[in-house]
Amino acid sequence: MTFIKKTKKYWLIVLVVMLSWFFLRHDAVLYTNPVGQVVHVSDKVTQKVTDEHNNSDVIRTQVLTVRLLNRRGTIKLSNTYAQSQVISNQYRVGDQLLLENIDNNMHILSLKRDAVVGALAMLLVGLLVIYSKWRATSWLLLSMLINIGLFGIAVVLNVHVKNVNVFLLFSVLAILFATASLALVLGKTLQMGITLLTTLTTTVLTIGLLVAVLRLTNNAGVHFETMSYVTQVPVTLFMAQTIIGVLGAVMDEAADIVAMQFGMQRENATRQFSDYWHAGMSVGRDIMGTLINVLFMIFIAETLPMVFLMLRNGNHWTYIMDQIMNLGILQTVISGIGIVLAVPVTSALVGWIMSRKVGTK
Repeated sequence: MTFIKKTKKYWLIVLVVMLSWFFLRHDAVLYTNPVGQVVHVSDKVTQKVTDEHNNSDVIRTQVLTVRLLNRRGTIKLSNTYAQSQVISNQYRVGDQLLLENIDNNMHILSLKRDAVVGALAMLLVGLLVIYSKWRATSWLLLSMLINIGLFGIAVVLNVHVKNVNVFLLFSVLAILFATASLALVLGKTLQMGITLLTTLTTTVLTIGLLVAVLRLTNNAGVHFETMSYVTQVPVTLFMAQTIIGVLGAVMDEAADIVAMQFGMQRENATRQFSDYWHAGMSVGRDIMGTLINVLFMIFIAETLPMVFLMLRNGNHWTYIMDQIMNLGILQTVISGIGIVLAVPVTSALVGWIMSRKVGTK
């Protein structure tokens, strides 16, 4: 019976995912801009190109027959793309497109991807419901929605308020992120308060260390000017990014260590500072290596496309490391330092607070 019950849950998830995909696939009427679906494609080679590094590519031109989904009629559009699709896209029959009308001429904005994204989001929610309690899942999703809302407010303030202090704005945002996430996931408990305290303390120490080192070295070897699409002072924007990154890395580790130490306290409420300290340090040493490796793999995954592109265009590793990977490496190192610092900070704070509770009884 248990197996049948679990199987029904999986089939229910599959059904919900399919229904969400079907709905989003047919939601064109909700868009104000034109939406179309490709019903026919004629494709031909128009040019073969080779650059000075012997990279060859083929430029192709498509004539797309597009049926408008929230308007009447069918239109034809021309799309020129490189076969490598580095900066252009090839469209196929069945693709849905977001369009815009400029001076009575239709232009392609991008693919309409909400059906795929929505189906994946529903799959995530369904798996969370199966492998976690509904109450915990609902609070987790609520915390994510709140954090998205907070981030949106911060972006709006950054864009529309003149001379806004980006560093201060995102520092406040980081505090709100941590508070909302921990309060909704852990509840208003002592465990939540200590996790928040250790997270913020470690983040402040890590960012303080970064600022001190950059000032002592006068930013030597750090190329803030290589940040892409920057419309503000690159240094402060980099610091804002780093605050959020360090916060996420530290909060994950601090929550694990604090949860373990509270488990110790529930087993034996008369433990001393040294018990919590040694246990926290032991667990921290075991998990910090994995977390640092995760950070490194995320950085590599984000950087790979640009690295390959630069290598194919004759650039050397020294140039790529200096100009393309410079800031990513720095952020990874700083987040790694935050992960290392979180171990003694969390172990010490929890041990101090718990031992004082024992001493006051």
